[in-house]
Amino acid sequence: MKLKQALLHNTGWKMIAMLFTFLNNILIVRILGVEASANFFYALTVFVLLSTILKFGLENSIVYFSSKKDTNIGTVISLLVIVLFIQALLTVILLKYFIKEAAAFTLLWATLFVVGNILLYYINAFYQVKKMYISLNVTSAAIIILQCLFLLYLYYSHSNILESFKIARNNIDAILLVSGAAIAAQVLILISFYFLKNKSDFTNMKLDLIVTKNIFSYSAINFVITVLFYLVMRADIYFVEKFCSKINLSNYLQAAKIGQMLLVFPGLIAGVIFPYTIEAPEALAHKVAFLCRTLTLLYLIVFFVFLSVGKFIFPWLLGKDFNLMYEIFAISFAGIYCLSISLLIISFFEGINKQKMIIESFSAVLFFILIADYFLVPKYGYIAAAAIFSIANLIGLIVLLNSFKKETEIKFTNMFIVKRTDFNVLS
Repeated sequence: MKLKQALLHNTGWKMIAMLFTFLNNILIVRILGVEASANFFYALTVFVLLSTILKFGLENSIVYFSSKKDTNIGTVISLLVIVLFIQALLTVILLKYFIKEAAAFTLLWATLFVVGNILLYYINAFYQVKKMYISLNVTSAAIIILQCLFLLYLYYSHSNILESFKIARNNIDAILLVSGAAIAAQVLILISFYFLKNKSDFTNMKLDLIVTKNIFSYSAINFVITVLFYLVMRADIYFVEKFCSKINLSNYLQAAKIGQMLLVFPGLIAGVIFPYTIEAPEALAHKVAFLCRTLTLLYLIVFFVFLSVGKFIFPWLLGKDFNLMYEIFAISFAGIYCLSISLLIISFFEGINKQKMIIESFSAVLFFILIADYFLVPKYGYIAAAAIFSIANLIGLIVLLNSFKKETEIKFTNMFIVKRTDFNVLS
């Protein structure tokens, strides 16, 4: 599949999925209420952190080494079977620590959620290698739509479905059950379809020490990058949770989730750039610059639309208690934009195996966030956290742009100023 087709298929279906993910979040907030939803999404943050740590950055190693002709995919699959078993055991142990007094039901579905997320990362990687973007994204979108419809049914119906599981309507376990079941269904469908289309990948499954060493060496660096990225996205939440009220935290979490949704689109583009860069890095450099210019134009449009309707749309969608989201999102929007451009540049560096530049950028961002939040959030609250997020990611983008210019000799202006010829490509 050509790059343009891959970008269209990958972004098109994922944008549909993103829309329904946003609707899912609205329904969860409506079902749980403002304070309980804050607890749920904070718990979700912990679960995502756990899966981020346990997957050890292996998903990019899968793409990088499986895309090379001298690597047997069956060898990679064999290694992952063993690794996933160890990750499942570690998940149970760590969740018991995080949920000390939880019932077995809670532990079961929390484990399914974490392990399922890890497995989905790996499955997505193999689909990227094969460039099977249509089947991957259609399946994901369909599952998210079904989940949204089920939550909609729970919200408007007066049935005893939740009670049949011995779960109260306002218990976060109910939503965790639905989310875990959706992940399990997605995993089963994607594994089955991949097996039917690529049976040959499973014929020569044996461990190879050299391949294993290379995979874990690459993954170790990618793991550091993944953890740094996670902390960059969520470190401010810790300070807001510690020094602000539950209402402020809930508003901040929802604004952050919308920001994360805006990152989905550049993340999808970056996911396509990565495997293509491995094959032809020189050809991709100017395409990355073009995509940065296009993304800049799109973000300008989004920002002006947000300024027009954001003040009214958030309380209308989520409830009157979410009237703080407008100012939080307005202040943090610059940081979301900088991080979006950074994702495209990062995918290029990962494709040429120069991840040191990424670590330098994220380290600078995280250091600034931690120091500034520590001193300013206790005094100025969530507004300071949002402003610091934007300033920190601007610093990180400058670091990446400087490295990208040295690597490709592409000028800064070519990364942001839209050209007349760009519209011909877009059309």
